[in-house]
Amino acid sequence: MRVGLDARYLLTPRRRGTGRNLWDAYRLIPSLRPDWQFVFFHQRPLTAELTEAPDAPWRHPNVELRRVDLPGDRVGAWLNLWLPLAARRAGVDLLHFPANVGPAWCPVPLVLTVHDLIPLRLPGEVSARQARAFRRGLLRGLRRAAHIITVSDFTRAELHHHFGVPLQRMTTIPWAPDGALNAGRRSVDDRDRIRRKFHLSCRWLLNISGRTARKNPLGVLRGFARVPENLRRELDLVLIGCEPAEYRRLLLAEAQRLGLTGHCRILGFLPHEDLAALLRNADGLLLPSRYEGFGLSILDAFACGVPVLTSLVSSLPEVAGQAAMYCDPEDIDSISRGIVELLDPAVAAELVERGRARLTHFSWQRTAEAMCQVYQAALGQVDSRPVHDGPVQCLASGPGRCRLVSEEVAGL
Repeated sequence: MRVGLDARYLLTPRRRGTGRNLWDAYRLIPSLRPDWQFVFFHQRPLTAELTEAPDAPWRHPNVELRRVDLPGDRVGAWLNLWLPLAARRAGVDLLHFPANVGPAWCPVPLVLTVHDLIPLRLPGEVSARQARAFRRGLLRGLRRAAHIITVSDFTRAELHHHFGVPLQRMTTIPWAPDGALNAGRRSVDDRDRIRRKFHLSCRWLLNISGRTARKNPLGVLRGFARVPENLRRELDLVLIGCEPAEYRRLLLAEAQRLGLTGHCRILGFLPHEDLAALLRNADGLLLPSRYEGFGLSILDAFACGVPVLTSLVSSLPEVAGQAAMYCDPEDIDSISRGIVELLDPAVAAELVERGRARLTHFSWQRTAEAMCQVYQAALGQVDSRPVHDGPVQCLASGPGRCRLVSEEVAGL
């Protein structure tokens, strides 16, 4: 088999969620199918940092990098025309689109990965124009896909409920902890380095805020401000991934209003080594998000031995199970109470142990094997090898929470 991949998210110096996940999956996939050939299509010139990375997926002998350049890329021409044409010229049997949207036309069978429906489900998360473009690309992909991968049963249920996609056309393949993020180990030197770099006190809580209100950084700031002073004076709150600079200024103004300036760090995009050190040395990860298609940082925290506070909404309970503390993301007092409980040493220790146990449900080996089997199924091939131990099921349901989390739970 010859498999093509839209690798733009993978072949970028500043990989975010989709790119990091593809990196971990494709470090394994070519070795699982050494008789297959893989073509990674990308658009921009590669940096030396990328081409020389020792653990890069394209170091496998059965992986080929192929640049398909289109200066300007107006009206999505690269995705909708140039990439499908390049796939036909390259003789691929299958083309994988890993980031929610598919092309207007494709001469070979395609597999589509859908992570979430955030632009359609959260008003104001993106502009109206961006939401329309997302919907068009999603519908094109759903119509043309030979098979659809979802990263959670929650997203699978959303596609079934809102777009009528038959459940049998979709396979849930969860991600696993970020391999690069969790490669290091906690140590005194590691902790001291990161404390000096970001001028931190002895203890801190971490929030991966991202670029939008969906991650609820204002709720985190306000909840932290209501933590009793005897606990808060020993802590710093670190918000990371806050882009662009205007967004950081907005959050900083709120921190100043709340009197948190001396105990708050609001940071933008960080290199992996700094993000990893901040996470594995934190006293807790705060993720009271309003909506997540998966919630990968929860697994990263579990792998680092860090307790987690998260929300009882969307896919988050499906990922965290009984290994996290839960709060209502719209209730500041609920967030504050969750932080206080998370700081209790006995509670934290119990959550860390549960987190380690929860990780047995997620592995890149099973994820990579499952992706290979989806590729084969999309071409009508059958592979009887086992994929994983069973579905990861959501623990909560009801209005505003997880719905239709699996065929068994939903009774479909």
